[in-house]
Amino acid sequence: MAKMSHDRKKHLPSTQYACPRDRKLPINDAAHVRNAMARFNQVESKFCHPATAKRRILAAAKKFGVDVKDFKKVKGFESTKKEG
Repeated sequence: MAKMSHDRKKHLPSTQYACPRDRKLPINDAAHVRNAMARFNQVESKFCHPATAKRRILAAAKKFGVDVKDFKKVKGFESTKKEG
């Protein structure tokens, strides 16, 4: 996976993240999409719903031609946002 510099990451639009509000799981290229799939269940977020992040990752995977058969089995990450 190509490592992004701090400046490049800083200027990456929030639309290029699976969790845009807290800027977690970049999905700007195929390598980062694969990494987001691998680390998906390790994420803790206050602002990102797991279903939304998963949907964004799947859309990016389709865009970059990344195989998602194993990712569809992943349960989800721990959302620290309190519902209700």
